[in-house]
Amino acid sequence: MKYKIGIWGQYGAPGQKIADGQAVRTTVVTRELENRYGKNNIGIANTNGWKKRPFAFLWESFRLIADSDVVIIAPADRGYKTFVPILMFFNRFYHRKLVHLVIGGFLPTLLEQNPQYCGYEKKFDSIFVQTENIKKDLEKLGINNIHYLTNLKRLKKRNVDDIKLETNDDIKVCVFSRINKDKGVEDAIAAVKIVNERLGAQRVTLDFYGLLPGSYKDRFNQLLEENKGLIEYKGIVDYNTTVDVLSQYYVMLFPTYYHGEGFPGNVVDAYNSALPIIATDWLYNKDVIKNGRNGILVPIQDPNAIADALQYLYEHREIRYEYAKNCLEDADQYKPDKVMAEFYQTMEEYWK
Repeated sequence: MKYKIGIWGQYGAPGQKIADGQAVRTTVVTRELENRYGKNNIGIANTNGWKKRPFAFLWESFRLIADSDVVIIAPADRGYKTFVPILMFFNRFYHRKLVHLVIGGFLPTLLEQNPQYCGYEKKFDSIFVQTENIKKDLEKLGINNIHYLTNLKRLKKRNVDDIKLETNDDIKVCVFSRINKDKGVEDAIAAVKIVNERLGAQRVTLDFYGLLPGSYKDRFNQLLEENKGLIEYKGIVDYNTTVDVLSQYYVMLFPTYYHGEGFPGNVVDAYNSALPIIATDWLYNKDVIKNGRNGILVPIQDPNAIADALQYLYEHREIRYEYAKNCLEDADQYKPDKVMAEFYQTMEEYWK
């Protein structure tokens, strides 16, 4: 079968909730392309679980290139070194237009540390990145033909009339990301404990949502046991129903220092939910989280700084209220039809 567009990337395990940022981004972009061009014109190769069927997956990848007019490749950092050279080799037989849909913010560092891969990157017909500073960092390495495709989601935005000045003494905050140490999980817990100590009572509780990797499961279960009544794990939320869940929280904590952070999808979720963010000033967070407008940026691995920001918003309810309204305004920047316009234009130019 001939496809207008083939997409090679991570879609998560079939039949399970889509939880990680890579799978969400790939799935969201794919759904928008299907809506515009028809599902029958879009082919996919799902990298999930490829190690269990390596030869079958390589054949699927080869056939995707053979059967598509344009091929979108969306590897994360671990898959880039393995598969980009292979896919480039496959394309020697068919000379398809190749588009790199960059996942996260890993690429500038990877190319800087492994300059031999710059040659592969220059062979893409176009490269779409999530933030302007990722684009600038790649251009410094001599990579051109870079376009901007920020994060996006087709969500039902919270109504501005629903936002009220919070008056309750007790508030709930959340972490909404992969559950891992480098996402700042333990810093978030420490910060909430510090704030409660300062307030002289347990006024802040913390809920976690997101994929819990097996490598961190024992440690996180230990944290849950040690902090009963303070923290709770609420599981995985469907990527297109996040507003209903997040609207019940006072603040989102995002104290990440994950090496591949780009434009986290949870920011779009938070903005549509009128939920201010306390985040680390790490990598490209400052491109999308505006300090003093829709959140507060703090240094990495600094629970006291997180606690200072959280206490400030706890004690200054009117400022948190203004941040919440600003979040809803900023959410409009990430509407799919607006974000995808240049991407559609590029695809259609390749078909001419």
